[in-house]
Amino acid sequence: MEKKMKNTTNRKQNRRLWKQDAKAVVKKHYVLFVLLCLIAVFFGTEFQFVTSNAHENYRLLTGQDPDGTGSVILIDDQSILDYTIGKLTGKEADAENDTHIAEKLEQMTEDRLAMIKGGQRGALSSVASFFTSGKIVDRIAEASLSLFQSTTPAAVLLILLSTGVVALVWIFLQNVYRAVLRRMFLEARIYDGVPLSRLLHFRVVRRWARASLAMLLESVYEVLWSLTIVGGVIKRYSYLMVPFIVAENPDIRPKQAILLSRRMMDGHKWEAFIFEYSFLLWHIVGFFTFGIVDAAWTVPYEVASQAEFYAALRKEAREKNIPGAELLNDEYLYQKAGLPALQGAYRDIAEQQAYIEAHQIELSPVRAFFARNFGLWTGKIADKKEYDDVENRRQQIVVDQAEADGHLYPVRLNPLWKEDYNRVIRNARALRSYTVWSIILVFFLFSFIGWGWEVSIHLVKDGVFVNRGVMHGPWLPVYGSGVAMILVVLARWRRNPAAEAVLTVLLCGFVEYMTSFYLEMTQGLRWWDYTGYFLNLNGRICGEGLAVFAVGGMAAVYLAVPVLDAMLSRLNYKKLAAVSVALAIVFAGDMVYSKRVPNTGEGITDYDAYKDTGRVEQIYTLS
Repeated sequence: MEKKMKNTTNRKQNRRLWKQDAKAVVKKHYVLFVLLCLIAVFFGTEFQFVTSNAHENYRLLTGQDPDGTGSVILIDDQSILDYTIGKLTGKEADAENDTHIAEKLEQMTEDRLAMIKGGQRGALSSVASFFTSGKIVDRIAEASLSLFQSTTPAAVLLILLSTGVVALVWIFLQNVYRAVLRRMFLEARIYDGVPLSRLLHFRVVRRWARASLAMLLESVYEVLWSLTIVGGVIKRYSYLMVPFIVAENPDIRPKQAILLSRRMMDGHKWEAFIFEYSFLLWHIVGFFTFGIVDAAWTVPYEVASQAEFYAALRKEAREKNIPGAELLNDEYLYQKAGLPALQGAYRDIAEQQAYIEAHQIELSPVRAFFARNFGLWTGKIADKKEYDDVENRRQQIVVDQAEADGHLYPVRLNPLWKEDYNRVIRNARALRSYTVWSIILVFFLFSFIGWGWEVSIHLVKDGVFVNRGVMHGPWLPVYGSGVAMILVVLARWRRNPAAEAVLTVLLCGFVEYMTSFYLEMTQGLRWWDYTGYFLNLNGRICGEGLAVFAVGGMAAVYLAVPVLDAMLSRLNYKKLAAVSVALAIVFAGDMVYSKRVPNTGEGITDYDAYKDTGRVEQIYTLS
């Protein structure tokens, strides 16, 4: 009995120490942690309760359902209530009053239908809802229902293709981000900073696919065990360490990660449950603050605490020589390397500095102005390649020096590191200039990706092909123009990611609002409507959509576009120009045609499809 009480006391002390250490880490890296967790929220990876708290409180306060899934009609008139009760009880009523109330009910129904439909429409509303509303299991269920309701082979093929796209995005981006997030938190425990480029750590060490498969297997196991009464709860804690294990060693085989997590959690499941329960009060506060406290403190604090918990279990596993513990071999995630090891790994810094001095390219005042303020290259392509190479090396030296001084995690001492990986890192540097042709191709690429993604979402959810957007071609310019403007207009703030994120929200919000206003004034129609969403402004923009814009824009500017530009720079310049001009001509033609004959219809600008639903028929039978 005395030994049991002593163990309980020790565990309480451990939890207190873990949380104290976690608080210190969060305070030290606060802005970074909040940003990383918000990416997880709006990317649909985890922590969806943050947005659901905001939605639920909004519904309770206003009677509206932000995500458009409800069917409640607000009854704000006592006469309507009396009328409804009378109809249900068979009470005789005044015919003239009946007609008046029926008309009012019909108007309320139409308004509600607009709000319901609006909550699922928009340049980003369907994306936001799709990401933040649930897990891949929900997506598979929706796709299965759509397939069951489809009647033509073409529709079935399109739904299968769209489902495949959604599944690949989930496997290789959304789900693996759970491990990427833990990697960043583990590095932050020991080091003074964690560069955003560490989001590509799995790519740098060439283990992105292996990490994705490990996270996929863990998710599949959890889903299968959740079909049982008790297994879902128990196995959730058995697999709790998998994201951390993959974060430390993305080279580990999927089954090995599962088995090692089970061994590490043996005897610690109840402890993990109590540890999670200790954050309950914070989550209650988060619920009553529309998820703000969750996003601004609780989620980063809880993940940082889990990182401390993992570090303790890892230490115990290695001390006890648990089978598989030898795979947890990234020593410098938990202690700083000695000076001799760092000097040996980063001995080429002086050589890189000498290379930069020898290959320095001086820009004319005009070229320097456009490069520094708008990120645009106006000179020869051959010069740009050499200039980018020098600038990428210059940026890499700053990071390398910080790693050599012990301020950042020393990537070169990672067990999976190879010397030629330096080139991979340099090509992904965001502080670069772009040619006009690169900007044009980026615009069209992201316009197409946005169009394809929204079309895929509707195919998976509704089983219907909807050509999204104002225009008739396969592009949604709001996506492409958003990325292009962030690259050009906000180029001078790219060295400051926090300022870039805030300005991205403001810029994209302004553009989306004015675009909606212009289309309604010129065409008399709304192609998107966020009415019913939390923090919406006149139904033209909403907080959730802008958050998706910020996350997507930052990911594009700091991760995707630099890699894309590095690929484009290897292609023939004249061919790039020819393709860009051809696409611009087709796009201009579509703009002219769409000005006269805009893309309208079911699922794009009207609400008629919702009048055929069962819940609407039930509403109308009251009159």
